[in-house]
Amino acid sequence: MHTPAVALAWELWRRHRLRLIAVIGLVLGFALIYPIVCASVGFNPAGQDPLDGIVKIIGLQQRQGGPTAIAVFEIFFFIFLLSGPWLAMILSLLFVAWIFTFVELDPKTRALTFPGRLFTLPISTSFLSWSLMLSGIASIIVLHGCWTYFVRLPHVEVFETYRSCLGWVTMLALAQGIVWALDGWPNARMMLVVAVLFCFLFAPAQHQIFQSPWVLPPLLVLGIALARIGLQKMRHGQWQGWAAPMVLVARRTEAEKRSPGRFASPAQAQLWFEWRRFSRPMCLYAAGLIFAPVAILLCMRVVFGRPLQQHDLAAFVCYLIGVPIFVHFIFGISPFKTDLSFLMNRPLTSGEFMMQRLKVSAISAVVSWGFVLAALCIMPLIGNFFGVVRSASVPLMGWGVIATGLIFLTWRFIPVSLGFVSSGNRRIAEIPSWIFLAVSLGGIFQTVLMHDEAVWNSLCRLLPYLLTGLVALKLLLAVVTFHLSLKRRLLSRSALAGYLLVWFLIVAVLLALLEVMASIRPLERGAFFPLAMGIVLLVPLARIGFCPIALSWNRHS
Repeated sequence: MHTPAVALAWELWRRHRLRLIAVIGLVLGFALIYPIVCASVGFNPAGQDPLDGIVKIIGLQQRQGGPTAIAVFEIFFFIFLLSGPWLAMILSLLFVAWIFTFVELDPKTRALTFPGRLFTLPISTSFLSWSLMLSGIASIIVLHGCWTYFVRLPHVEVFETYRSCLGWVTMLALAQGIVWALDGWPNARMMLVVAVLFCFLFAPAQHQIFQSPWVLPPLLVLGIALARIGLQKMRHGQWQGWAAPMVLVARRTEAEKRSPGRFASPAQAQLWFEWRRFSRPMCLYAAGLIFAPVAILLCMRVVFGRPLQQHDLAAFVCYLIGVPIFVHFIFGISPFKTDLSFLMNRPLTSGEFMMQRLKVSAISAVVSWGFVLAALCIMPLIGNFFGVVRSASVPLMGWGVIATGLIFLTWRFIPVSLGFVSSGNRRIAEIPSWIFLAVSLGGIFQTVLMHDEAVWNSLCRLLPYLLTGLVALKLLLAVVTFHLSLKRRLLSRSALAGYLLVWFLIVAVLLALLEVMASIRPLERGAFFPLAMGIVLLVPLARIGFCPIALSWNRHS
């Protein structure tokens, strides 16, 4: 490399060449092929109200008749024509902004950090920081110009705010400033990045705020200043975390000398370790994703004095409810960072390892929903929260039943994937992701079948027999897996008896809640039995017996 600038450009191209080619392909595809497709179906993206045009086209085709599956496909196709260019533009610009933060995964700490090898280049910190910032700004401007000038973006009011190039440049500067200045505080960095992303995605709801000259320009200057200072402090090893005061360290050391804390058993020590390693990060991520947007909305409520609209508040409440489920789902399908040799050599059976992980996942589910409850208590300060609750038309006892079911569903994402991700085999660990994809496709296929009344009624008549067969298969697999675990001494009889008791209690509680819901809102005739069988299928049993076997493969492979 003849110059440092060429070296930085080659570094970016080497790491992200396939992704950059994909971004270029997206722009070319929507610039060249998208207008042809729109013209072939009679859709004008440059019209004043393209959504109304799509509704007219769909209505005309439905009056002409046709199979239901084709009609559903056409609806999704026109939704893609309306929102596809905007979504591709937003994702590509977000990706370019992430590229120019220049972070990579550290194989030792498994955390995203700025590569230290760039500090060995014979260049000053000022040159390095300004090269990354100015090249990132130039890339954002060029890509934004390609999308806005060469692609026929449909006129959709909710996306019009994203036409502002200054907003994208400000988001890039803030991302660089937060990531570089808070390199020593990964949790705080993650929460601030999520808060900035939330504000940016929330911009269309408060576009008059983000169009003010007193908002974006100061944030742009702040981001550039943080990026420059953070890169300098990172290079010289300063301002990257702090140590506890020596007085506190001395006091803590003396306290440990007076009363050395010891765990009562290896299982209790493993429970504490699994909490620190596995469940506490889930709670921290859930707290960040919940309270950071709430704090931002509270600040906006205090500064601008305008409450959030009821439909926007309802959407935000749905977001809060989805956070614990999303976090536990992501952690559930993600293989563990490392199962170190000292961990595998502990005097515990594989079954005891699994039981401790199930316990801490239950604790994290309850704690995460506690965060949601605390955030919902703040909602009346942001908008008409009680109006949102009344619009749902759910009695008080029904909310308790729904909350219990959501907590169980949140916890369930961990045990149903635990055996796969604990096996140590990459292909087996990918099975939960494929199962989720298959379930999603099955839901889409179900919506298609529901439009064919004859086929749907036939399936409903066969559903009780199908669910009964699946329950029988589940119990058979549970007997086989638990028998193997006991035979190989991977699971103690007391632990097996304890989990079976918990399983029966969970099933009984969920069936009782179903009965309560049926008394509040009567079910259709013959619907109680399929729902009861569905509850039995939802509570993990056979997978719990498979977990010790999978972990045993990992420990002895």
